Amino acid sequence: MSHTVVIGGGICGLAAGSSLAAQGEQVTVLEAQHFLGGLATTLPGKTGAGFDFGPHAYHARNQRVLDLFKEIASDGFPAKKKNVSIKFRGKYYKYPLEALDIAKSMSPVVAVRAFLDFFLESLRRKLRPRPLVSAEDWVVQAMGRTLYDMFFGPYTAKVWGMPPSQLAASFAQHRIPHISLMKVVLSSLRKGYAKRTGTEHRYAPLVIELFYPPKGAGLISERLAERIRAASGTNQVRTNTLVTGIDLDGDRVVGVRYRMVPATDRGGQLCMLASGTETAVDPWSADRGAEQRITCDRIVNTAPLPALIDLLGDAVSPEAKAAARYLRFRALTIVGLRVKRPHALPAQSIYFQDKTFNRLSETRNYGGSEICAPDETILLCDITCDVNDRIWNADPDELGKICAQELEQEGFMKVSELAESVVLRSTFGYPVYMVGYERAIDTLMVELMRFPGLVTGGRQGLYKYVDMDIASEMGLAMADFLASGRTKQEAIGAVPYEDRVFA
Repeated sequence: MSHTVVIGGGICGLAAGSSLAAQGEQVTVLEAQHFLGGLATTLPGKTGAGFDFGPHAYHARNQRVLDLFKEIASDGFPAKKKNVSIKFRGKYYKYPLEALDIAKSMSPVVAVRAFLDFFLESLRRKLRPRPLVSAEDWVVQAMGRTLYDMFFGPYTAKVWGMPPSQLAASFAQHRIPHISLMKVVLSSLRKGYAKRTGTEHRYAPLVIELFYPPKGAGLISERLAERIRAASGTNQVRTNTLVTGIDLDGDRVVGVRYRMVPATDRGGQLCMLASGTETAVDPWSADRGAEQRITCDRIVNTAPLPALIDLLGDAVSPEAKAAARYLRFRALTIVGLRVKRPHALPAQSIYFQDKTFNRLSETRNYGGSEICAPDETILLCDITCDVNDRIWNADPDELGKICAQELEQEGFMKVSELAESVVLRSTFGYPVYMVGYERAIDTLMVELMRFPGLVTGGRQGLYKYVDMDIASEMGLAMADFLASGRTKQEAIGAVPYEDRVFA
């Protein structure tokens, strides 16, 4: 019987481990944090109220994944119609954008300019097509310059810390659903699932309904871990266990090295997700245990792709190491607010371009009816940042007050209603699709084909900006591959990176 070590106890790794364990394989999951779930977690504050790593509702279009989630959360997994807004120029709009909403909410002059701009861009594209290199190119040709300048351009620059002209075109393709304004017009005339055109990118599907466990998004990860443990007495799911190296015999996996590390909670900071290979920050630098080793013959990796290359050490080429250094992640700070009112927002989430935070969400509106007391609610403020910048190093109470003041200006709460402020931080919140990143990825994909017993997947592990649902699908796909007995060349040799769910 094979022994698979899963690096990372996020939802992707747990989905892979659960599937392998159900097939009778020995599985050991190693997670550096003191909790499971990664970004798909729910952590308790000082009164037990639950704080997610942002609005992590489930919206699987893969029926296998959705059936798995429903089975795991059989005691409660209600669906709610998606209700998300964006605010720009002082007004709220439905998101994804709807043509009738644009026409109704914008001034007639701006609305006419936006649609005229789009049709002129469509004509130019037919008469004088040009290559789409950057995210700016992609959005302008799809939405027109007016809508780009009004929202998409400024918002993207705020979130990613760089102008869209420096982000690859595939970033917009992956992350902006319903990219064409013509599709927006057609979608506005339809209802429910009929809004789907069938042409959305698989990593940014048009979502109609969302599922969320009343006890919090982290319930799915906890129950996946329970399944791994229950499948066999030899299976383990370990927390506070940081992987420090991968041992190979030639190209064959033979073991994993690790150290025990403490929790990363510090007062109002509930956690700091990190790989342990970052140079700018190391939450465990002063308190790592002695290095230990576990023997295995297969590895499922969900740690960040650059960290995986570091863990492989001298087994990888200098070209692969250089390619890994080119890739970067945008850090994430979530400010969680426990507010003394039962309800605060008119939507599940709202996107802003003129606030400290990029996105604001209310867990109760997604279905989290049991994550806090009935007379309170939890608000989550997403702030992208850089490690060790002002936001990253800010005190949780300081950030909480800033966010509360901005929310009071919007009329969503009063500062006097703020009962608790916490932060959740991650060094690897979002992979950054910089122009030219594809060359680095191609180098790494070729390198990783050398290792038959090693697969990598998930948002960080495959360097793809995917949601929990697709990350779970990736985990199941890695388990299917390892159980199939096929070679990597047979399974993914002819599949381009764009379409791969593991490498």
